[in-house]
Parts: sequence; structure tokens; C-alpha cells
Amino acid sequence: MKINNDCARKILFEVEKIPYGETLTVAKLQEKISDFSIEDVLNIVTLFNKEHYITILDKASYDDNDLFRDNKVKGLTEKGYKTLDLIRSDKIWNLIKEKVNNFEELSIYSIFDIANKIINVQHNELFDLPKDLLIQNNRW
Repeated sequence: MKINNDCARKILFEVEKIPYGETLTVAKLQEKISDFSIEDVLNIVTLFNKEHYITILDKASYDDNDLFRDNKVKGLTEKGYKTLDLIRSDKIWNLIKEKVNNFEELSIYSIFDIANKIINVQHNELFDLPKDLLIQNNRW
């Protein structure tokens, strides 16, 4: 299963918008980001649920790894929020897309890692830290 990285980012943004106590079906989520196919959305939601980035309710499925269109997305997990914070900035996201030749071939996890390293470098430069005090924060 190939993951569309732009779709993955948009899914995290849309899931973050779900109000507390409410849910959004996978089908409605796909309507909100209609540039992407239902198959793309289902693949990413399945992956993000399995890796504990998002919470799914009513996970009725014949296969524990598959989600149906009517399954309800509840929201982001703590891990999901931390990860979204890494790629929230359009500046960082576009920098990665511009500088990495094989952006579409990278796993979304590699992109999270690159974003984390960029943020660490920015923090180190911002505070002008000596090399022995460099921030090495793995947020996700």
C-alpha cells in the first residue's frame, strides 16, 4: 500500500478539527479532502489507527486491519497531536518537498523524522546553544 504523503497530512489536520465528543465517518472525512480517493483515505486512516495516531470507534471489520467507510474517527491521540505539530508548518512541509528529490517515495514516517530534525536545528539556532547543549528532541 503506497501512502500519499499530502493526503496523510491533510487527514491529520481534518481529524484535529473534530469537536470533542463528536465523530466523523471515514466517508465524510474523504468528502472534506475530496482531492484524494476513498482508497487513499482508507489506507491512511487504517495505518494511522494501527500506529495509534488517531482513534477509531465502531471498528466493525472482518479483518482487524481494515476499516470501512462508515467507521467513525474520534480524534487524534497524544502521539497524533505531537506528530501533527512536526508537520503543521507549511514552511517546513514545503521545504521538505522542495529539498527531498524522492518526496513521494518516502514513507510518511521518514517525513516526520526529517521535520523533527529541522525543528531541532531551528531551536538550536534560535537559542544559539553550544554544541554540548544541543536540543535533541524526538517528539513522536
